Amino acid sequence: MTYTPTNGTPTAEMQTLDNGHIAELLTQMMERMDRLEQHLAKVNTLADEAPALLAMATDTVDGLYRDAASAGVDIDERLKVGLHALERLTEPATLRALAGLSEQLVTLEQLARQAPGFAAMTVDMIDELYAAVNKQGVDIEGTIRQGLIALRNFLTLMQSEEVKALMSSGVLDPKTLQVMGAAAHALVSAQREPRRAGPMALFGALFNRDVQRSLGFALNFAERFGQKLG
Repeated sequence: MTYTPTNGTPTAEMQTLDNGHIAELLTQMMERMDRLEQHLAKVNTLADEAPALLAMATDTVDGLYRDAASAGVDIDERLKVGLHALERLTEPATLRALAGLSEQLVTLEQLARQAPGFAAMTVDMIDELYAAVNKQGVDIEGTIRQGLIALRNFLTLMQSEEVKALMSSGVLDPKTLQVMGAAAHALVSAQREPRRAGPMALFGALFNRDVQRSLGFALNFAERFGQKLG
């Protein structure tokens, strides 16, 4: 029977295992230190290059700023306006208005989707109306054509020299129309009540105030008309 010592003295095999484990740990530590050193070297390289990169970026921004200024673009003013616009856009009232607008846009989108159906229904109604009018013997196309011709002739007439002369002649003046209306009413009334009149009736009419006013008007008209003719 073989007896294995159980006291605290390590055996040669255990010492060999411990030495191998320690060597492995040391190797891993060295590898990690190497990787850490490589990372630190990259960081140091970036730190060394940072001033040059920063200077290059500054030069680029300065060049862009000068180009914009030479083109008449005020970057500072635009930044101020942009910040002001951003401030206005982020105000609660503006955000509420935008939210309401988005809801209305959703409603408009729904209406836009229904628009083809409404258009088709409208076309059907027009077709039915067109058919019903045709059954009544009304030529819609001919009526529209005649209406367009009449409108064209009317526009041509309104642009003619004759109408321009009529508009500037005073014939359509309200006072002129009033006199012409009074004369027309008197003419109709006289035609309704015709009567015989001899020389004595004519002589007696000279003392009638209405006849006197008419004669005065006629004499005044003759005088003014003669002035226009001269």
